[in-house]
Amino acid sequence: MDEPLSNLDAKLRLEMRYKLQRLHVETGSTFVYVTHDQMEAMTLSTKICLMNNGLLQQYDYPLSLYNKPNNLFCADFVGNPSINSIEATGKQNQDGNFTFQILKDKQVTFIPEKPLNMQEWRTSQNNTLQETVDKENKDEIFKYHIQKVNEEYEMDDDVEIIDEDFVLGIRPEKITVDINGKLDAYVDGSMPTGMESTLKLNINNFILTSVVFGSQSYVIGDTVHISILPYDILLYDRKSGKLISSGSLEIQ
Repeated sequence: MDEPLSNLDAKLRLEMRYKLQRLHVETGSTFVYVTHDQMEAMTLSTKICLMNNGLLQQYDYPLSLYNKPNNLFCADFVGNPSINSIEATGKQNQDGNFTFQILKDKQVTFIPEKPLNMQEWRTSQNNTLQETVDKENKDEIFKYHIQKVNEEYEMDDDVEIIDEDFVLGIRPEKITVDINGKLDAYVDGSMPTGMESTLKLNINNFILTSVVFGSQSYVIGDTVHISILPYDILLYDRKSGKLISSGSLEIQ
């Protein structure tokens, strides 16, 4: 099926998703479904084959693709609103945890969910790279976007990236408004839908996206305290864009 629902209105498209899902179960047939709509892919598929520039990026179950994207492209593509990409500078400590500086002056500790040795990880990645046969249409490093108040920052090809440069991936639903939160932010935008609100939060002129559940309203310009839920935070290598580990984040 090649984008069979693309010409339908939103309500009918939703109904047809249910019909196709039941048809798949009732017939027991294998469906190959091509779509650019991530909502269709996430809700209809048993497994997703995510491609970019003609190359396979990840073949996985929908929730696995959402929770542990293999690289920054997969992380940014899957999810609405998009994942927050936050540049982090720091290194691994002797206890295996990482100490980072983010958002100009915020100190955080990243705790991998499994034991991790960064030196061994980099050696493994270098060996994999050497074993890869050069392709005419080879992988390109994904240029992630970081939103700022007056501009949109894009990864610069001319900037020298060192081993102490990382990217943290934080889903919007992991950022919550919390009266005891350790981070202060200004509400730069608020889009309530009834059961949830999408907030644009300004921290040192960096804009983070948050999805807050509930019917509470927020006013642009208000100051709020926020917390980052300490699990399912993603750590990426800034140089290669590949996933290093998922883990938890503690704000100092």
